[in-house]
Amino acid sequence: MSENDQLNINSLTLPISVTHLKPGNTLSTNNDSFLLQDGSTTIEIRAPPKFEVKKISWRNGLVRDIVWCSELNVYILLTHKSLFTFDPQTSIAPPTTTINTDIQLKIVEYNKIKPYDNEHSFWRCTCVGTTLYISYSGRGDRLVLKSRINFID
Repeated sequence: MSENDQLNINSLTLPISVTHLKPGNTLSTNNDSFLLQDGSTTIEIRAPPKFEVKKISWRNGLVRDIVWCSELNVYILLTHKSLFTFDPQTSIAPPTTTINTDIQLKIVEYNKIKPYDNEHSFWRCTCVGTTLYISYSGRGDRLVLKSRINFID
């Protein structure tokens, strides 16, 4: 192991929290929090130190992928046919919020970003800088298309 290895597997401890994800559900992280989809109607944000659950109602279908775009400081959520973003700093919680209470989140949908035809749907995505790469599913094949993203509607 190199001295530059910041993930020292030998020093990992017992889990501080256990969360069960349903098969196919996605999760992503940035330096401050992590995000996961819990079923098709709830998204959870968890942050240190206690990783308390903050639930967000989600009515936009199953999320196929979630990635963090460090260049733009937003999470990107990809469903079958739509692309969404949100900045986790825009969470709006009532003053009496406690653990497991729903919060509101400013979610932005990009209506102009859609699959290129009706026979393919979005599958996975990743972000390098401000370039978004989207893979598609359909007709037994997987396609990867590079799209330049401009998050200003």
